Amino acid sequence: MFFFIFVLTTFTALSSYVYIRGLQALPPVLLYKIIYSIIFFSGLASFFLRMFLGDSIREKIAVLLSAVGFTWIVALVYFAILLVALDLIRAANGMFDIYPERIKENYQKSKLILFAGSSAVVLLLLVLGNIRFNNPSVTEYNLETTKQLPGGKLKIVLASDIHLSSYINKKDLQKYVSLINRQKGDVVMLAGDIADRDPHPLYSQKMNEELSQLSAPYGVFAITGNHEFYGGKREEIYKLIESSGITFLRDSAHLVANSFYVVGRDDRSNRKRAHLSEIMEDIDKSLPVLLMDHQPSNLEEAMHAGADLQMSGHTHNGQFWPGNLIVSAMFELPYGHLKKSETNYIVTSGLGLWGPKYRIGTKSEVVVINLKQLPASAGTAAAKPAAAKSAETTATESAAAAKAATGRASSAAGK
Repeated sequence: MFFFIFVLTTFTALSSYVYIRGLQALPPVLLYKIIYSIIFFSGLASFFLRMFLGDSIREKIAVLLSAVGFTWIVALVYFAILLVALDLIRAANGMFDIYPERIKENYQKSKLILFAGSSAVVLLLLVLGNIRFNNPSVTEYNLETTKQLPGGKLKIVLASDIHLSSYINKKDLQKYVSLINRQKGDVVMLAGDIADRDPHPLYSQKMNEELSQLSAPYGVFAITGNHEFYGGKREEIYKLIESSGITFLRDSAHLVANSFYVVGRDDRSNRKRAHLSEIMEDIDKSLPVLLMDHQPSNLEEAMHAGADLQMSGHTHNGQFWPGNLIVSAMFELPYGHLKKSETNYIVTSGLGLWGPKYRIGTKSEVVVINLKQLPASAGTAAAKPAAAKSAETTATESAAAAKAATGRASSAAGK
């Protein structure tokens, strides 16, 4: 309850700040202020209506409210950031008189130019963010283990946070299924938040038809996420997923081809979920143990239980900047790869997302994990950066990966 009140208070204050500063930037013409107010409060109302009504209303209306309301929220955040920056400059001018004479002589005109310029910047960010969302990338990780693998290797395709709804619909799902299948994985993992909240659009659009097209030699596995717990109809969501031929794991372990285990945890939204040590109590830990846990919390639990690899999602890597800075403060591993003792962790930014269809400073992705068996004499499990980590890997990312690998090698040599 406290968190809800805090978020609502913060959101109200942010909206008020942006609205008032926007009014002040406009010329003193009543018509302009009326048009601005209508646009502002229409966006605000669309967001609240979508949040409270969800997918319980007609799908076309839900889609419209989502497009307007969620877009408005992202725009609001970036307008607030720009306004804070401009107000800091204004405060500095009050102390040090730094404005050029041209601005002083044309102050109202300068405010209007800044208003238009800020709007153009936010619009450009939204366009680029939507393009980035609609073109998910493939991120690869190469991991190694001394445990025996079928054929000496295993290709895992991981997707998370699809958030199927009226907004991310069957057409989007068709694209996602095609992208996942093109990776030709040995096994497919869906790490939670397959549905956004309400099962109605999944059934009305027959999304199980698309989910059933997912295929891999060793099967397709899925777990719950926190969004499956929203709306109070999660059993209907589970039923649809299972009807698609997907093995749905809730606090259970599945032995695959007598070669490796897939362990799936119920989301931590279930406060009565089993302890991981109990779930893994009777499994043969001489075989590789692949764990899915939607939220990357309490990473040591997987390490102590003897999992070789934990795959998670949930964070969306913040979805849009500066959200990635927030999740970095909340999670030990908000995104990417980490190794603790003999356990590797992969956290994906997700294939879909919640709410606004914008990826600004983050990306939508499918993750490919190439797990390779090493000779027993090669030592304990290790991780290496992929040769072609992603179509979007930059020179900076490559340098960071190389630096991390060098650090691991130096540590091993020291031992």
